Amino acid sequence: MTQDIQRIVDCVIELWNTGNAEVAKQLYAEGAERYDPNQPGPARGAQQIARYVAEVRTGFPDFKLEVKQRVAEGDRLVTQWTCTGTHKGEFQGISASGKRVNITGVALARIENGKVAEERVYFDRLALLEQLGAVPGPAQTGAKHPG
Repeated sequence: MTQDIQRIVDCVIELWNTGNAEVAKQLYAEGAERYDPNQPGPARGAQQIARYVAEVRTGFPDFKLEVKQRVAEGDRLVTQWTCTGTHKGEFQGISASGKRVNITGVALARIENGKVAEERVYFDRLALLEQLGAVPGPAQTGAKHPG
């Protein structure tokens, strides 16, 4: 399973950093589901997942994902990642702002036969929207982040 985990992590990085839809077919099992609470429903199958990656990369052509850490146990893989990019194209109805974003998130995956069968992704969408200037952030409202 260790070799599978390394291959899967390498494929995740390649998919997001290149947008190569063929990598999605190597990474995701037939019928795989990718859940993101920021989306109206799950993406099903490698083709839908690759379409979402393409949408992200249209909005952020220099999109870069870095896996900061990973934990694997049994058929589960958890990755903590950071992604960066410059908003140079429309993304989910938001016109290009030219602003650079830096977002951290977590993905939890269930592996079957060396491929991702289910994936749940969590990140702070509000932080993304604030960085894009689509909603006022703490600096614009005078609010302070706790901490």
